Amino acid sequence: MKYLRQYIRQIFLENYELTDRDLVAVRAEYPKYRSWSDERIRKEVDLTGLGLQGTDAIARDKEAMGDWHEIMRQNPDFVKDFMQGRVQILHSLTYSGTYSNKEDMHGRLPKQPFTQWINKFGRRSRDQISCIAANAAIGEDPKFWNWDQGNAQSVYTEGYGFLMKGYPAFAAETDMMTQTLSAIPDTLKDFHKHSGLVKRAQSVTQGINPDDWEGTEELILDNWEIIGIYIADYYFKYDEYYPLVKDAESIGVPVYKMNTVDGTMKAIRRYIGD
Repeated sequence: MKYLRQYIRQIFLENYELTDRDLVAVRAEYPKYRSWSDERIRKEVDLTGLGLQGTDAIARDKEAMGDWHEIMRQNPDFVKDFMQGRVQILHSLTYSGTYSNKEDMHGRLPKQPFTQWINKFGRRSRDQISCIAANAAIGEDPKFWNWDQGNAQSVYTEGYGFLMKGYPAFAAETDMMTQTLSAIPDTLKDFHKHSGLVKRAQSVTQGINPDDWEGTEELILDNWEIIGIYIADYYFKYDEYYPLVKDAESIGVPVYKMNTVDGTMKAIRRYIGD
């Protein structure tokens, strides 16, 4: 599998070392590190969400990702389900996490959130991105209440975002607090500009069982591509949200209205009266 070879090669070739600027950021953000020497920070610090990791943490994460890719090598059908869009893969544009402060859907409403996001990140990319996924085809019941541990409920009952396909670089039962691409330093982005930005798991034991899974609270998706857009049903009740829906329809992929009670999605054919 050529994709598998590419990702394994990426894992073991990429080895970022914290810069002097990174050391300043670490000490500024967390006072407990101010007494640490530069050498100790570069070796032991582990601020994964901010992309500030020492060599020990990176080595640990590389081992976990290598173990996961070996599991993927043994489960080609599982990989194909993700790469061919046969399961629900959702990337929310409204979810807010520890290091990610996305749009407040109850505050100002952007008129073209989908166009703006695509203009910034593209329709497809080698950069890894965090999603959730359900072992169900688009339109089927994701049964997220069975496997939700926080992220799934927020995505399936609120807001809007993209449906995607891509390579499952890691699929975890819980939120792994991986690197938030909007929060990591520019030096790290530059380091990965040729191979694509990466996220990593800390232990392969965080992974789901490819032979028996209902959903994943955090999916690290690689070589992704947008294949659809979902929008929560309550956005269709008010005229003020009409520009948002029209923006979705302009992207050129299927648009789905999401039932925020059970997470099922239905393709829309028109806005008024649907």
